[in-house]
Amino acid sequence: MADLIESGRNFYATKKYKRALVLFTKAIRSCPCVRGVERDRCTCKDFKMVAAQGGSIFREAMYTCRCDVGRTFSKCENVYHIQALDFRAATFEALGKFDHAMKDAECILELAPRLPDGYLRVGKIAQLKKHDEYAWKMYKAGIEALKEGSVDSSPKSQQLYDAQKPLNRRFFRQDPISLPAELVTHIFSFLHLSETLFVDPPLSRMDILKKMLSWAGDGGARKIVIPDTLTLTEAELTLLLNASPSLEHLEIRKPRGLSLSSIENIWKRLRHVNISGCLDWFAQTEEDNTVHTGRLLQTFLQNAASSLEHLILATIPPQWRNSVPQIPLFPKLKTLKMGYRIHGDLGASFSMFPLAVASPRLEQLCIGPDVPSLGPEYGPIWREKGQDMWPHLKVLVLHASSPEGEHAITVSTLQFLRCLNRGNSLQYVRFEFSAHELLGGLPNLFGNDLDHKFDVSQYAEFRNLRSLRSERMWISPDGAQPLLSNAINNEQLTSFDIVFPERDPRSVTTLDSSARHLKGYDWFRGTPSIHTLGCYGFSFSPHPKNDDDRLQNLLLPQFLATFPNLRTLHIDSSNYGQDAFVEVILSIMKVTRLKTIYMRLPESEALEKLRKTARFKGIQILWNDYSRQWPVSLES
Repeated sequence: MADLIESGRNFYATKKYKRALVLFTKAIRSCPCVRGVERDRCTCKDFKMVAAQGGSIFREAMYTCRCDVGRTFSKCENVYHIQALDFRAATFEALGKFDHAMKDAECILELAPRLPDGYLRVGKIAQLKKHDEYAWKMYKAGIEALKEGSVDSSPKSQQLYDAQKPLNRRFFRQDPISLPAELVTHIFSFLHLSETLFVDPPLSRMDILKKMLSWAGDGGARKIVIPDTLTLTEAELTLLLNASPSLEHLEIRKPRGLSLSSIENIWKRLRHVNISGCLDWFAQTEEDNTVHTGRLLQTFLQNAASSLEHLILATIPPQWRNSVPQIPLFPKLKTLKMGYRIHGDLGASFSMFPLAVASPRLEQLCIGPDVPSLGPEYGPIWREKGQDMWPHLKVLVLHASSPEGEHAITVSTLQFLRCLNRGNSLQYVRFEFSAHELLGGLPNLFGNDLDHKFDVSQYAEFRNLRSLRSERMWISPDGAQPLLSNAINNEQLTSFDIVFPERDPRSVTTLDSSARHLKGYDWFRGTPSIHTLGCYGFSFSPHPKNDDDRLQNLLLPQFLATFPNLRTLHIDSSNYGQDAFVEVILSIMKVTRLKTIYMRLPESEALEKLRKTARFKGIQILWNDYSRQWPVSLES
């Protein structure tokens, strides 16, 4: 058989197709499986019909036979028999006799349904006849057959994948609901309600929502996110909520003209709620004897409180700021973010004590911006019971974006930090202030200008503090040492920002204030656990004119060089011109082993020079921008 096939291939190569056909036919008839008689094709099989009906082509080839052929002849995987049929089919193709070629191709499929040859040849001929979908289904059937038979590593197996790939875009379509649940969830995570509501032909939006909710199965949607670009009616929102008793995640960002009209207590699995941009939902007024949405929101939170783990609110609800705060009990709440005070409410206070009682397992808290006061009236209680409040709190982020808010939040923060579990559960603390100039200059956190009765060493230990960040709140070296010493000794502190005090441009005696400030941090030099530092607002010699000035500008690089594991630097100072600032950074790069530098500089020749040097040293230069990720990832 091998000699006949080889001779036939030679005739095929020289386009002597008729002589090639004779030799291929002789080879086919000489296979032992034909038992010396003519082997007819089974007429019971209809591969096209099975493919059109979505059936199994493999099963059709393997088992379907009601005629004498199946009883007389067995399957045959003789490589020469298969080759002879395949080459004869190719010869018929060359002659343009596609029907004859298809008969031989289907014969291969009938003889050896576990081999790729028949699927490949049938698919190729189908494509030549412009039957692309049938070809795609044939290639797909071949791939599935090989997987079942564990014969999917041959070169011809790869040919099946290669042949199917160009057709996948046109024919590989499935109803996503028929896929496994985890795939359905993944697919729908890429769908936006604002896009799926616009279909052709137009349908009722309520009908579309009902259809989408039916896909979710019993319990309705698990996650609902309504962006500020989507306009929903109140009826549509009510439908979404009421049809989703198994809801776990709800985000509503700046909805227009909506309220939580549904206040039924049906959500037992709701763990994440984000209502981050609709201040009118937090109003407490009543108009025309109609309960305002603020009351409905309070009821909604009360109903969901038992299961909530993550909560983000646009501002502190008014019911929580009453003389007798009405804060629901959140037994499972882990993260809480609240901010954006209601304008005109600056004089109102908000006590942290009732909130701490209502959320005993809180791990991360973000308050602000513009919380006017944190309620000092509970000061004695804090000192007495502070060690029992929020024993699991690891993250504290405080915002202020107005001078009034900055002043109030500074003092309250000191009281808060010193009393909270002696600071020993806190791992990450961040203070954020606005970019505008603060009234009275930058606040001196933990400095000597504060009331002596709030001595930090008396109230706070901060044994597990990993990160203390602030671009604008400066800490005196004398105040920072008792604050950070325990965390440094425990090798916990990894990130810290040094904010230099503002120099008075009217006084020549303050020109070396940055040098004195940095000198005060001598006790901090070389801390081995530090891998990230921030340096802000320094002014050593912003306009160097001589060698002494240039030596002044080396004080910061020399300081940073003492940290053996420093890899990330955040740096910014408005006191320097661009060229002088770049020179400072180049000096820092020479003496440190930094991997990343965050900074703010406009495009210029000096910046391009800096980038080239950084690339040579393997250092990334990035725009200085604190991550606003929430919740905070403590692993990073």
